[in-house]
Amino acid sequence: MNYPTTAAGRQQLADELTAAGFRPTQARSSFDRAKIEAMADAMRDGSFAWTRASLQPVILGPGGEVLGGHHRVVAAHLAGVDLTTVPGPRPQVYRLPQNYRPVYRWTDVLPDVS
Repeated sequence: MNYPTTAAGRQQLADELTAAGFRPTQARSSFDRAKIEAMADAMRDGSFAWTRASLQPVILGPGGEVLGGHHRVVAAHLAGVDLTTVPGPRPQVYRLPQNYRPVYRWTDVLPDVS
């Protein structure tokens, strides 16, 4: 699946991410649609550098709050990748016991459609 091009598709993506238990903590201005699309394409074709040293794991709070790795969460969902099953020298997802960030709705933060 590619990043949606309609408002209905964007809403569906938001609903799917919510149903998967992810809750964003990053403002819309921080999201980059081109980055999401490039990551999803690389995940689909196997060229995504999962173990790159500068790539931090996805950080989740106790209630599914995404504290780090928002772009990867969305890209992995679009690419059909379960982040918890990605092989490598370290886990792709870490869970923290507490969340100190505000939580948003995906419809309030996902990049607009073109």
